[in-house]
Amino acid sequence: MAPTCCARLSKWYMITTNLLFACLGIAYIAFGVIGNKDGFKGASLFPESIFKQVAILGAIVIFASILGMVGTFVKRKWILLIYMLIVVVALVYQVVIGIKIYQKGADSPGYVAPLWSQAKESYRASLQNDFSCCGFNNAMDQPAVTDTCNPQSGTISPDPPCYDTLTEYVDMAFMRFYVVLFAALAVEILALTNAITVMCTRSIYGAEEDEDERRRRRKSGIRLDDISPDTPTTAGSHNNYSADANNYYGAYKESNAYSQHDSYDAYNRQNTYQAQGRYY
Repeated sequence: MAPTCCARLSKWYMITTNLLFACLGIAYIAFGVIGNKDGFKGASLFPESIFKQVAILGAIVIFASILGMVGTFVKRKWILLIYMLIVVVALVYQVVIGIKIYQKGADSPGYVAPLWSQAKESYRASLQNDFSCCGFNNAMDQPAVTDTCNPQSGTISPDPPCYDTLTEYVDMAFMRFYVVLFAALAVEILALTNAITVMCTRSIYGAEEDEDERRRRRKSGIRLDDISPDTPTTAGSHNNYSADANNYYGAYKESNAYSQHDSYDAYNRQNTYQAQGRYY
């Protein structure tokens, strides 16, 4: 009962973990697709390759979760090994993405300044419209001409410079992003440990599970005489019970033969004694 209980618990833990793992992968893909289309404010401030990398990470995570589900029900060791390898790859890839974002967010002025100076006017204009700012350090510092930011017209823009607004956004948004990435590593670690638990449970309780299968076979009505020493009770196992039964019957026949021989000798001696006039 205990081995069966442990196997069932490890299976349900594996299913729950992979469902959570799949939800995480879907969230990564959604974030990557929305960010790649500038679907939220400040998406253009993120590095260009980050959203694609996050979407790829989500696809890897979903594939790993599906493989983990299959490995839960199909008892093949190689499936769990491939699953564990993919989880490790996703974990390392996620750490690399988190480190890149952390490095950008740790030096927000050094990241935003070259981004602004090297960007096209259309890009600066989109940032000014999103964050309601004008110019970088002031309205005359590389501004993009918009409806609210047009220093050439001689009017003073009501919008503040973009430097403080952009650096504050990078500090906040990038920090939240890499915190979520590093916190989500716990899901990969949980999936990895659960896969190891399932493998260990199968290796420890595999003999007991075979024993339960043999007991079910014996209760199925198969006659003992019909089971030969070479008849397998389960796939890949040897019938030890029929071998023991044959040994028992062989020993019984041998002892019975000895008892018959002794009775025959005693009968002959009795007849010889009677012929000689000796009675006992």
